[in-house]
Amino acid sequence: MSETYYEFYPGKFEKKINAALKRIDEQHIIDRIRKHDHTVWKEYPNEITNRLGWLDSPDNTQDIIPEIDSFVQEICQSKFSNILLLGMGGSSLAPEVLGRMFARREGYPALIVLDTTDPDTIHAMETQIDLEHTFFLVATKSGGTVETISLMKYFYNRVIDIAGPDQAGSFFGAITDPGSGLEKEARLLHFRKVFLNDPTIGGRYSALSLFGMVPAALSGIDISLILKKASEFARQTLSGTDRSAVVLGTALGVLAAEGRDKLTIIGEAHWLELGPWIEQLIAESTGKEGKGIPGK
Repeated sequence: MSETYYEFYPGKFEKKINAALKRIDEQHIIDRIRKHDHTVWKEYPNEITNRLGWLDSPDNTQDIIPEIDSFVQEICQSKFSNILLLGMGGSSLAPEVLGRMFARREGYPALIVLDTTDPDTIHAMETQIDLEHTFFLVATKSGGTVETISLMKYFYNRVIDIAGPDQAGSFFGAITDPGSGLEKEARLLHFRKVFLNDPTIGGRYSALSLFGMVPAALSGIDISLILKKASEFARQTLSGTDRSAVVLGTALGVLAAEGRDKLTIIGEAHWLELGPWIEQLIAESTGKEGKGIPGK
C-alpha cells in the first residue's frame, strides 16, 4: 500500500488535539465507524443507520463499472456531443467539480451541469447547446425534487418538439433511488437508461456512487482509477495504516469547539476546484445542528 506524506502544525492546540485522538483510539471510533455503529454519532439509529452507505461506496461502485462502461460506449457511439446533467445540490455538485478538475477527453461528450431554475440561465443554456445532439441525465436521490423534475419535464417537452414522442425517451437517462417517483416516470417514458443508486447514501456524500461516477465516466474520466485509489485510502484509514484523515478530522472538530469557525484552503489552482464540494460537506453537512464550520 502506498504511504501518504503530510505535514501538520497544530500550534497551541496540540495537547487538545492529541487528547482527542487518544479518546478516539480508546473508544475504538474508527473500528466502530467501519462496522456502521450509529452510536458514534447518536444514541438512537434514526437517520443514521440508513445513511452510512458512503462507507462502502468505493467498493460497491466498482462492481457496477462494467454496466457503466457499456452505457458510456453506447453514448459515445451515438450522435450526442453534450451531456446535460439536471440536478440540485449534492446530486450535481461532485460531477461539476470533477468536470472542472479534469479536461474533457477526445471522443467523449462535453459534460454540462444545470442546477438552477432561473429562467434566464436556462434560456442561455438552451441557446448554447444543440438539443438534437444533447443527452439529458436527470439526477435526484428522492426522485421527487421539484426543481430537478421541473427541468426534466421542460427539456423532455422540448425534445418531443425535435424528435417526436416515440424517440424522446432515448435522449434521457436517470440516476435515482430504487422505487422513487423518477424511476417510475423514467421507465414509463422509456428512458434510455435508469441507474439505481444505493439508497443509504445521502446526496452530498454520493461523489463515489453512481451520482458522481456515471457523469464522470461519460466525460471520459477514469473512474476505475478514482475508485481504486479511494478504496485503498479507505482501507488504510480504517486499518490505522494511514492516520492523516483521522488527524485532520479530529483537528477540525477540536478547533471548531475552540471557536475557530473558518476553514481556509490554500493550494494550487487545480485543487482549489474541490473547494465548493468540501464547503458543502463541512459547512452545510456538519451545520445541521448549528455546529458547522463555515467555508472561506
